[in-house]
Amino acid sequence: MLFNSYAFIFLFLPVTAALYFLIGRCSHDLAALWLALASLFFYGYWNPAYLPLLLISVAINFISDSNLNI
Repeated sequence: MLFNSYAFIFLFLPVTAALYFLIGRCSHDLAALWLALASLFFYGYWNPAYLPLLLISVAINFISDSNLNI
């Protein structure tokens, strides 16, 4: 799925944005989690083989950042 594809513009983007704002009314943390999961789906839709690499990168960045804020 590309950013200029019909599937992105007319399906993924409106659904993601609508759910983000609906969830955001209840909880900002859940809305941020929704965006993170939607992002993982978006990049995984293109090539699921890269999802583990992306998740490992996120984990390493999270761990290294949390160690700096001791």
